[in-house]
Amino acid sequence: MSFKLLNPVRLERPVGYAHVAKVASGKIAFIAGQAPFDANGSVVGKGDFVAQFTQVMRNLKWAVEGAGGRPDQIAVMTMYLTDLPAYLAQKKALGAAYREVFGKHFPAITLVEVKGLYNPDCMVEISAVAVID
Repeated sequence: MSFKLLNPVRLERPVGYAHVAKVASGKIAFIAGQAPFDANGSVVGKGDFVAQFTQVMRNLKWAVEGAGGRPDQIAVMTMYLTDLPAYLAQKKALGAAYREVFGKHFPAITLVEVKGLYNPDCMVEISAVAVID
């Protein structure tokens, strides 16, 4: 692996993410914000947070694979949500959708609630950085 996930002792113990991704070598791929669009550009799961999150997980997987990498090579994610209470209320189903793609790989993650996204039907968008060996 070209990066190491670190959780320094002085920081809180993370659950479901890592505090730091340290690059040792390899190539870096910056993945643009992935929204819940299918291959035709249609929003998947309008009004359904879990369906949209699931599509975004798939899109991230396909994006990193398109760069010659694997999902477990994603070092950093930034998650933008329009409805934090919906995210918190459905954490179990969202966790299952996450693990379907990433397994137990938890990169450094920042989660931000925003007022809106580019497409008003989208409830989640996630950008990422991958380190590909």
